[in-house]
Amino acid sequence: MNGNRNFYELFPITSYLLLLILAFFGLEYIAQTKLDGEGGGLWGFNPRVYLELGSLYTPFVKDGEYWRLVSCTFLHAGLIHLFMNCMVLADVGRVCEPLLSPWKYLVVYVASGVGGSVAHVFFVSSLSLGASGAICGLVGMLFAYATRHDKRQMRDALLRWIIFIAILSVVIPYIDWAGHLGGFLVGCVFGWFSQEYTTSVTAKKWRYPGYVVAAVT
Repeated sequence: MNGNRNFYELFPITSYLLLLILAFFGLEYIAQTKLDGEGGGLWGFNPRVYLELGSLYTPFVKDGEYWRLVSCTFLHAGLIHLFMNCMVLADVGRVCEPLLSPWKYLVVYVASGVGGSVAHVFFVSSLSLGASGAICGLVGMLFAYATRHDKRQMRDALLRWIIFIAILSVVIPYIDWAGHLGGFLVGCVFGWFSQEYTTSVTAKKWRYPGYVVAAVT
């Protein structure tokens, strides 16, 4: 039966997140056009566009604009940044969403994104945006889950990804290492306490925090 179902039916939350990210990118394009008279988008937009639409900027957050902790995770600096994060989210989401149940998956994703944003505010003062902190949280969740339940093949495969991401975060100056680390650690906490099999009763309990997270988003 699953072969006849489309991606949205199988992975509703992942689809919702991808559509939201694409919608934000559309807003970035429109804002760029209004600001400079041209859309751009391949390598990025005017930094003012990011600030106006909710990118993470430590001085603004410390002045009380806490909504940026969430909104920044849906903004991206150009088509390449957008494509890479969407591709990884679609891939990792197909593993995480069935494992956690849709509502818990949404909570883990947004909590990881906020965790990455908070880490950025503590350690970095520059502008930041993108879903990578939340995605690193999903990777951390799977890694901790695989370690706890002794799933060695999954753990070893994820470990290679983690090393690769860590190297990129250090070598490339514009990558938000603090956001990656914060998201990863939050995801690890969820993964360590995730059961090997999610029962319908467990999944149901995550509906209400899921509703709150969806409303905040």
